[in-house]
Amino acid sequence: MTETLMRKTGRRFLGMGAAALLAGAIAVVSAGPAAAAEKTLTYKGGFPLIGDQTVTVVVKADIPANVTAGSPVSVPFSLDVDAGQAAGDGLRLVGATKVSGTIKSKVNVAIAGQSVAIPVELPIPDTPVPAEGSLKFTAQGQVDFTVPAGTPPGEATSSVDSKASTHVVTDSSLGEFDVDLALDPPGQDATLGTTTVG
Repeated sequence: MTETLMRKTGRRFLGMGAAALLAGAIAVVSAGPAAAAEKTLTYKGGFPLIGDQTVTVVVKADIPANVTAGSPVSVPFSLDVDAGQAAGDGLRLVGATKVSGTIKSKVNVAIAGQSVAIPVELPIPDTPVPAEGSLKFTAQGQVDFTVPAGTPPGEATSSVDSKASTHVVTDSSLGEFDVDLALDPPGQDATLGTTTVG
């Protein structure tokens, strides 16, 4: 593969950006009794050399049952990402030994017939490329958010957006590049949880 082709195809290389979609889905909740949520979603993205691949993401979060308008929020979460065997093989082929970067997306929060999109940015930690097998990593962090004063009482439903963008940094000839992913199949239930606004 020529260097020029590597630059062009490298921009679509990794599927791990899908995880970011899930990060903000818990951003509208605050202190109170919580329910553990765990959801598995699959995404698809085009990889250089290996074509379209499926990426599996498991999000784990505690979703408080209640929230008060005007309250600040700080919610921890974790995302387990499996970009697949082929992604690992592709990285090893170009000599990458580690990856890192950032993931950007949004979550759609619906309440009282209105929907608000909350932007999400999540760091991809320095992740060694394994000598063999699938490329996997766990991203951990938190979302800080203030529930707007005047938010009407009722049930707020948080759903992950169907798309994400990821900036990936490698130590290989691929350098830095961006990748776009989308839920696949698109009809998956992307609801992470609900919270009652009081």
